[in-house]
Amino acid sequence: MNFQYRFKLPVPVEQAWPVLLDVRRVAPCMPGAGIESGEGDDYVGRMKVKLGPIEMAYRGDLHFVERDDANHRLKVEGVGKEVRGGGGAKALVTMQASSVPGGCEVAIDSEYELNGRAAQFGTGMIDEIGGKLMQEFARRLERLILNSNAQEGGPAAVTASAPSTPQPAAVASAGGQDWTADDNEALDLVGLAWGPVLSRSLPVIHLLISAATLIYLVAHG
Repeated sequence: MNFQYRFKLPVPVEQAWPVLLDVRRVAPCMPGAGIESGEGDDYVGRMKVKLGPIEMAYRGDLHFVERDDANHRLKVEGVGKEVRGGGGAKALVTMQASSVPGGCEVAIDSEYELNGRAAQFGTGMIDEIGGKLMQEFARRLERLILNSNAQEGGPAAVTASAPSTPQPAAVASAGGQDWTADDNEALDLVGLAWGPVLSRSLPVIHLLISAATLIYLVAHG
């Protein structure tokens, strides 16, 4: 299966790229994710998700397959398994950063396989959940990069405007201290999935209500 997503950052690609390569700092930008150990091209990470009252934890290996600093492109391979359970996931993720007016654009292309409980979601549902995950990731990453520039006195710290909508918990605090892996709460997939499920179910719900109304009128006519 394939998942693609693009987002923009309000800083030049030359400033964003070093942060994107800092795996330990970037990983907590993804809700429930963190790096446990590793260096260079190989890391051990974990991801926690929730299905209502049920929590699933994945642990796996990340390997940098390709890194092109000149063209701001990298490719990462990840293989993970449920800590408790028989499920697993495998992904090959390509990230490309490029300059655009007002900053840079980051393109994510992921080829992935799922099995176990997570595979019970259909492709459409996974894409919707993935999109919401990436929106949160992009917001946290932007906050992290702007905070890093503020500490270094970079231009983005002066020109960046305040967010127009309330923002989720940032990966970096106002004082510049990054989150630790333990601070990053697991993502509740039920909360993310309910909206898409409801929207797709409305025609069916409407049909059921109409049928029930018709049966009632016939029975009491």
